[in-house]
Amino acid sequence: MLAAGVGLARASAEEPAKIRFGTLPVLQALPVFVAQDGGLFAKSGVKADVVMFNTAAEKDIALSTGNIDGYFGDLVTPIVLRGNGRGVSIVATNYDTGHDRRMFAILAKPGSSCRKVMDLASLPIAISSNTVIDYVTEKLLNVSGVPREKFTSMETKNIGLRMQMLLSGQVEAATLPEPLVTAAIAKGAVFLADDSGLSASQTVLVFSVPFLKGHASDVKAFLKVLDEAANMINANPDSVRSVMVEHVRLPEALKASYPVPRFPKLHAPDREAVVSIAEWLKGRGVIKTAPPYEQVVDAEFIH
Repeated sequence: MLAAGVGLARASAEEPAKIRFGTLPVLQALPVFVAQDGGLFAKSGVKADVVMFNTAAEKDIALSTGNIDGYFGDLVTPIVLRGNGRGVSIVATNYDTGHDRRMFAILAKPGSSCRKVMDLASLPIAISSNTVIDYVTEKLLNVSGVPREKFTSMETKNIGLRMQMLLSGQVEAATLPEPLVTAAIAKGAVFLADDSGLSASQTVLVFSVPFLKGHASDVKAFLKVLDEAANMINANPDSVRSVMVEHVRLPEALKASYPVPRFPKLHAPDREAVVSIAEWLKGRGVIKTAPPYEQVVDAEFIH
């Protein structure tokens, strides 16, 4: 009986853990949706419960309180959590901006006389402060020669409202994410700059450290499935359009035409970007100490 009990305990220990993974209805999370809807997790023996959130704040709170084990998001939040003593680690980058694709762009209102970023010096730009959009906006202004003291922002956290304020002329300019950039340009917004090739615009997969320590093999298997889903998307983008339309917030006019994004193989986040954002957050007073790269990133789970 004792031997049988030990054997049962061992079998139970080898059972895969359920991964509660939080995400948002955004383009960069498409491999998660493809893996879920295509049954790839189940086929690989991975127990994954994909939990949808409407806002990044809800998702961040869920990870901090242990209601989810990991999540999809940008580089800024896990650095903030780490800097404030939370046990989280970035395990991989699943999407980044190449020279042929963007995540964010600075746009001027329809009919604006602004034609380049330099024209925005001292004009308010609608953003969400201390976020990746804030960081990217400041980077793009700096690259274009606009000094920090000439950068004026207007706090507008709700992205949908930010777009409407831009299109109605209530704000001079705004930084928006795709696919809203494409939709706004189609409605007359003036394109000024985007983050193509900017390493800060990476979306990453984040897990709590206790979960990583207790379920390393499960996390590795989960990441392997996401790479498989990315390969499927890249090989036949049109085959997953229905999944994209169902799970991603796309303006109605773009559902049939917006390009399905391509995804790189999972890889470690760019070191320079992580260090730069950590120092930026420290300078803003969001964190007291900038955590080193090795404290923020744990890439040993990537195949």
